[in-house]
Amino acid sequence: MEKLLSKDEIAELLSAIRGGEVDLDPAPSASGAAGAGGRRPAGVTAASAQACSLIGAEGPEGWKLANFDLILDSFARNFAISLSNRFQRSANVKLDALESSSFEQLLQKLSGRGSIGILQVEPLNGGALIIVDEQLSFSLVEIVLGGSSITEVIIPERSMSAIELNVVSEIIESACPELDKGFQQMEKTNSSLVDIVGNLRLLNFVALEAGVVTAQFRVTIDSLEGNISLVFPHSALDPLQKKQQQKAIPASALQNSKWQKTVCAELGHMDVELEAMLASISLRVRDILNFKVGDVIDLNCNPDAPLQVKVEGRAKFYGMAGVQGRKKAIRIMGRIPNGG
Repeated sequence: MEKLLSKDEIAELLSAIRGGEVDLDPAPSASGAAGAGGRRPAGVTAASAQACSLIGAEGPEGWKLANFDLILDSFARNFAISLSNRFQRSANVKLDALESSSFEQLLQKLSGRGSIGILQVEPLNGGALIIVDEQLSFSLVEIVLGGSSITEVIIPERSMSAIELNVVSEIIESACPELDKGFQQMEKTNSSLVDIVGNLRLLNFVALEAGVVTAQFRVTIDSLEGNISLVFPHSALDPLQKKQQQKAIPASALQNSKWQKTVCAELGHMDVELEAMLASISLRVRDILNFKVGDVIDLNCNPDAPLQVKVEGRAKFYGMAGVQGRKKAIRIMGRIPNGG
């Protein structure tokens, strides 16, 4: 029997289709059958095909935190004000992208020539990263050392020196209070810069296969532009997810209460099966096959013993057998403790 997709797997498949990751227009292949009906998507060969995990599909659908964009927008707004006040120049910070991926996939996208600040965000476990790309990192050093923010900065083909990283660390550290202001809507946090590195090999953050959420911001200072990314491991934001679910319980409970009253009102009109059982015995198949008319079966029970009264197959009451109006009847004698 073929395995049926679960609800989560179906949701991931639909997300992949909407994102264009699944080709819905297959074309006949000239190199033999491939799958049902011998059809394979155009341009795909058996050698180039790769396994796709519906459960671990990438993208924002893989992991979500409700209203997380509100936290990020608040951070962007406050950090832009902080940069403007620090440099006395026009600064703008805008959320550009939000995606979920493994930490290994994130590292593969980094050039290794920018700066990476490692943050501790109490009480969240796992901390966070602020990644400043090489364009913005060297531009910030130029501005801090008295350079112009109007002329284009030449980006050297090398990693940042310890002195340059120290200069950028002050700007990253100034982002910590702004991050706390963003989280204040959901959780009171205390962020601080633990370390800053430029070499990816020195970055020991989470396991490579661990999931992370990356929020990329476009930063503009006068005519200079660059990107800053905030990175949070899924494990750090999971407590906030649970907290949101707990806050949603009262409204959910109210809705469930209405359904409960409706169901209870309708239950009184439902038909149920009631049966009274005097006794039960076990017999061999050979004995049953040898039954004849007139045979007496010993039930091995007292005639005055109470009956078990079952409701929908569950024993609920004790009763006594009798006759009422020339018809067999049962008198309820008591309720079976913890019955059914």
